[in-house]
Amino acid sequence: MLQIIETTDFSAYTELLAGLSLPAGFHLTEAREDDAVRGYIIYAYEPEQVVIYAVDDGHDLNFCDGLVRSVLFKAELRGIERAAFYITDPAMLERLRMLRFIQNDENILQNIADIMESCKNCRDNPANT
Repeated sequence: MLQIIETTDFSAYTELLAGLSLPAGFHLTEAREDDAVRGYIIYAYEPEQVVIYAVDDGHDLNFCDGLVRSVLFKAELRGIERAAFYITDPAMLERLRMLRFIQNDENILQNIADIMESCKNCRDNPANT
């Protein structure tokens, strides 16, 4: 069963974290399945937005969707309406565009609620059951 869990043990990510310009208080959430890490997302909350610095989905679009949506949901609970993607990997940016998380050339999602509502609409659509 897939679990998306925030971790405070960054020992497996030392090299990756050293290459990112992260603020104090950043967060790292892992996608775990059968006790193995299948992906991760690194992010930080700012007063007006959540910033996503890195995503590794193991080239699985479903993991990408789940990881990003989990962060967007937590941001929404904090009253944050906007997300910024500080990601430079062109392949990951393309997957984020495919999932409609990025909707412009600035790599910004202006309204988190819109993307979360679209998920609800998809779930409630009888054609998808």
